[in-house]
Amino acid sequence: MPRRRQALAATVALSCAALLGASACQSKHDRPSAQRSAPLDPQQIPAGTAQDIRAVQGATYSRTLEAQLDLVPPSADSYVVIRDLRPLVAQARRVEQVMAGPLARAIPALAKLGGGSGEARLAQLGRSRELLTLLLAGLDGSGIELDKGLILVQGRAGTLVLFAAPDLDRLSLLASFAGAQVELTSSCGALNEQPGWFACSLEGADTLADYRPAKQGAALAERLAARLGGVELEQVNLAISMGPLDAVLRTDPGLWELSTPVPGGGGQELLTPGPAPGLRALVPGTSFMWARVDPLRLIGGEPSGPFDAKLLTGELWFGAVDQPNGFAVQAGVTDPSAVAQAIQTGAALLPANPPMPELFEDLSVSLDRASIDLDGKLVPSIGLTLAGESADAWAQTLGVDTRARIWAYGDYLSLAVGEVQAIPTALGQLKGTGPSSAAIAGLPPTLARSLLAGEVGLVLHMVLDHWQAPPSEDELASLLAGVPPEQRPDPAAISALFQALAPWSSADLWLRHAGQQWIANLSLVPFAAIADGVSSAEAQAASEVLDAVLAGADGQAGYRDLLAQFPGSPRASTYRARAGEAPSHHGAAGMIQAGLLGAIALPALTTYLDRAKTSEAVTETGAILNAALAVRERTGSCEALLGEAGPTPALSDPCSAADGGRCRPSPSPSLGEYPLSLWTEDPIWAALAYRPGTGTGAHRYHYAFEGAAVGDACHLRARAYGDLDGDGVYSTYEREATVAADGSQTVPAMRVEQGEE
Repeated sequence: MPRRRQALAATVALSCAALLGASACQSKHDRPSAQRSAPLDPQQIPAGTAQDIRAVQGATYSRTLEAQLDLVPPSADSYVVIRDLRPLVAQARRVEQVMAGPLARAIPALAKLGGGSGEARLAQLGRSRELLTLLLAGLDGSGIELDKGLILVQGRAGTLVLFAAPDLDRLSLLASFAGAQVELTSSCGALNEQPGWFACSLEGADTLADYRPAKQGAALAERLAARLGGVELEQVNLAISMGPLDAVLRTDPGLWELSTPVPGGGGQELLTPGPAPGLRALVPGTSFMWARVDPLRLIGGEPSGPFDAKLLTGELWFGAVDQPNGFAVQAGVTDPSAVAQAIQTGAALLPANPPMPELFEDLSVSLDRASIDLDGKLVPSIGLTLAGESADAWAQTLGVDTRARIWAYGDYLSLAVGEVQAIPTALGQLKGTGPSSAAIAGLPPTLARSLLAGEVGLVLHMVLDHWQAPPSEDELASLLAGVPPEQRPDPAAISALFQALAPWSSADLWLRHAGQQWIANLSLVPFAAIADGVSSAEAQAASEVLDAVLAGADGQAGYRDLLAQFPGSPRASTYRARAGEAPSHHGAAGMIQAGLLGAIALPALTTYLDRAKTSEAVTETGAILNAALAVRERTGSCEALLGEAGPTPALSDPCSAADGGRCRPSPSPSLGEYPLSLWTEDPIWAALAYRPGTGTGAHRYHYAFEGAAVGDACHLRARAYGDLDGDGVYSTYEREATVAADGSQTVPAMRVEQGEE
């Protein structure tokens, strides 16, 4: 059943790679005969074409994107333009269902695994859901015409919100829900240039009076098109431009897709666009990873040794294979004979009894160095078989035997896991230049089109439907092996964790090369949506089943009913997978992929987020010191700066303990806030005219300043104290400057103490 895809599946994949390096596995009982057979019977896989691309019903809008962009004023530094709010509201309601249902049911289970109760997380989830519910209710009651969209503009003069409405009578309801005190008569007004539209300023009448539409929609659209080469702008519902960031979002009923340029040309050094012949082995409707890289940069350094860059084409892919069942990893090669010789050389160096980590004491390992018979040729290979309780649990989780084999034949160096006695022959028979017609039809149309055009450098396609079938008792036992019985969560809670993804059928992260840049795309295919060949009646029936699942019902009967009602639907494979009738290893392929992605991406993301958090201290200490130097230059003296200020707020009120790990100054502080007056009543802070950020925003660090006279000079020091992880140990970021009597400055580099937050 398709729950062989928890973290254990990823562990198996990563452990196998770590143990074997370039090796793979096969049982000693399945060694192929050394006798040569007849040549393989080639199986030609006709590559898909543009005619096979699945059509998606496009959304229709009351206004063009250019018409919306026309309303952006010339002074705008950034903007968010939405053509139709209704799809966003509908998805927000789905998210609300997920928060109230599957997530609320799953959080205690996850907390139990860690030995906790999850009460704090549940409370936080409840608050977030309440806020979302209130905002949606306020939006419904605001009188805004949702189908005409909304425009949010940020400029030097302030923030403007533009929208269509019959009048402003009901707008105050939305403002009250958002906690804003808006005087509609002075802060909002009708747009003379656009009848039926209004503008509201968060700063008041002056900003509103300065508003003028630039009527440069065509130019702004042209800029977006240049930045996002190839994106169909008239399919776009939401466009964002914030400094260096540009992004667009399409919200078609059957496809949601976010596209944005990769900052700094990321991936340009390693990835290269090109054709995907390896995907001729792709099983339609399954998860896979594919990439084309620069071999020299992948290996690093100058070509040398048997596996130098000259032997690699750069194409890599991972996916499930059927009949025989298993998983395959393939790397394109230019000279399979040379690679096969390297495998033979490596096989001779393998130990007879390979050691196993202490973590897997119950495992037994057997290696073989048998040649396999392909196309009448004996091809060197290395095989490995794992046995023992852990191996049995992995097999249960993966849905395939824990055997693997590595070999080189045809155009690829291949690693197979599963029925490795038959997979090499099956892969060796395949001939073709790309994914099949059925495989192309199962992908988002934008991705399929770019793959066929040879524009893609990387794609991670994850089918989420397989994860909706509940785990069996045996699968749960294997998934939770090693977890103490008292910490094992209820099976229903494990199912709820996967049900949180029920509103969506598949997710894709892919990079497309356009001109001289890479475009990152995140595509989501909703489960209950009208699409090509899917009627409104079928979409409604699927939506009702989804509602029941999110509310806590067992979805298996519902998915089987859908399959029975609509057997000829293009979504039949989706219903079959959700009913648990798809091959077991299909779902495991997606979880292995998620595990590998997590192993690579999560540390990078964590590092990025940590740097983003600590960047506040770097920025704000610089702002404090610059303010102090400006006072010294303006007055010619440091007198107003002598003494100490802060830490503000006091370290006895740690920011890490506040909501979201941030301190919040307020004129009228409530729970979790501190008095804004701390920045105005202290004479040194007042002289500096400094407050963190904008002066009203939240911040993670506590700030201090010190000014001292040193002879005719003065010494200035700005500090930030942070305890982001709440362990009671503070890091200190310090900047200082010495200003001589003649005004000359000495400013050493910033110092950081502790630094582990």
